Amino acid sequence: MDRVKKIWRRSLIKTLTLGLSLFLLSFIFDAYNQGQLALVLMLFIGVLSLTVLTGASGQISLGQGALMAVGGYASASLITHLGASIWVGFLVAVFATAIFGLILGVAAARVSGPYLAGTTLVIALALPSMANRFESVLGGNVGLIVDFGTPPTWISNLIEVGYEQWQLWVALPIALIALFFVSNLLTSRAGRSWKAVRDDEIGAAVSGIPIARTKVIVFVVSSSVAGLGGALYGLRGLVGPSVYPVSLSLTLLTAAILGGVGSISGAFIGTLIVVFLPDLIDWAISGLALSEQVTNYLPALLTGFLLLATIILNPAGVMGARHHSGQ
Repeated sequence: MDRVKKIWRRSLIKTLTLGLSLFLLSFIFDAYNQGQLALVLMLFIGVLSLTVLTGASGQISLGQGALMAVGGYASASLITHLGASIWVGFLVAVFATAIFGLILGVAAARVSGPYLAGTTLVIALALPSMANRFESVLGGNVGLIVDFGTPPTWISNLIEVGYEQWQLWVALPIALIALFFVSNLLTSRAGRSWKAVRDDEIGAAVSGIPIARTKVIVFVVSSSVAGLGGALYGLRGLVGPSVYPVSLSLTLLTAAILGGVGSISGAFIGTLIVVFLPDLIDWAISGLALSEQVTNYLPALLTGFLLLATIILNPAGVMGARHHSGQ
């Protein structure tokens, strides 16, 4: 019990430290960088879902962006059609994606490796068709218009808050809750059983761990976390097929690999890289006379090279050395 309390206390301190640091940065950064930092937090939750699914249990997903879309559509539908608050939308997003993850997890328990990756990829590719099929509810190709709204009057009376800063302030507590939840979950008994299944399914089965049920539970948890991130991601202004393309799933996977799959710290660092790297590249080449075509594709090209270099030279990622601790 003392060990559990110590782990919880350590996770809480790290979570609050990160939260305080980002809150202070919201007063230092300009509007653009505030929006970028809010985007980091939204995608970070999605990468955390991969940390649970791939890092802890070894199951590969190429459709995590589609799970984010389920959360985004669930919350946006509630907000636009029923006038619910965004906070209720977050809860609905978690429950909706948990149910979706349960269905997907039952299928995932029967397949593995490239077959599982292909199954999740098909789900991501099917998203636009689903949006068009239920256009009256999901908005078709246009999508549903939602946003973060405006700060409460009591905050506006105290301090002037811009839209990007409000984005960041809304995203921050949600991301911290997800971080605290995942941090403690991965060090719990359930998290250790997931890692046992990842490392050796036969050995885990002999130890009495129900393999199929464990995989389903992991998918439910991972989907719930992804749905929460997807609800936040959609509040930037629009929930539609263009907001959750297949490339979003690849971006999440890239961030997870760069930071270190299975590392929570790595998930955050990897997300920082994929969000801020294009801006750093634009700044670095601003004095060079390059064509617009080159400057448009250079960030994606260099990100691809960085990903390949990570896989070849350091497969464990930036924080791979701490992978065993789940930090």
